[in-house]
Amino acid sequence: MFTTSPLKRLRQSSWMEAIPDTINVPALSERPNRAVPIERATVDDIEFALVALARQQSELYRLTSALGDVLKMARRQGACGADIAISAAVRDLEGGK
Repeated sequence: MFTTSPLKRLRQSSWMEAIPDTINVPALSERPNRAVPIERATVDDIEFALVALARQQSELYRLTSALGDVLKMARRQGACGADIAISAAVRDLEGGK
């Protein structure tokens, strides 16, 4: 009889299919960064990995928000295609055309 691993059983749920094979656990005090196979990860390993991912998520949100603002500002100034977005955004910021 074949048995299915716990990981495979979790991944069978559509919302759990994204569980990675390994997680990156950040350095803690004297312990270096390390990649941990998910099937051997402790609760603490997952918690520390989540904290690091949340920081990355915040950084990505700030980045996408800033780039979105530049795009909106440039578009308000009529910029399109190969126009330099930053130049147009500065014009928008300064209230000019």
